Amino acid sequence: MQMDAPLIQPQLTVEDVLKNWPEAFSIFIHRNTNCIGCLLQRFCTLQDVAEIYQISLQNLMKDLEEGIQDKNH
Repeated sequence: MQMDAPLIQPQLTVEDVLKNWPEAFSIFIHRNTNCIGCLLQRFCTLQDVAEIYQISLQNLMKDLEEGIQDKNH
């Protein structure tokens, strides 16, 4: 596995993201999604979130990457 590979992938579910990086909840809130506490967060992927909320998948993933990087440094 490459060290510079992005941690956040489009196929990750919201639950996966929150389980691995709990601090990511603020990104979902900032993006005005209802993902936090949603019963479907175990099934919805980041790609699904982008489509449902009509936001750019690249921007969502970038925000999440930056959000978790900030906490790790």
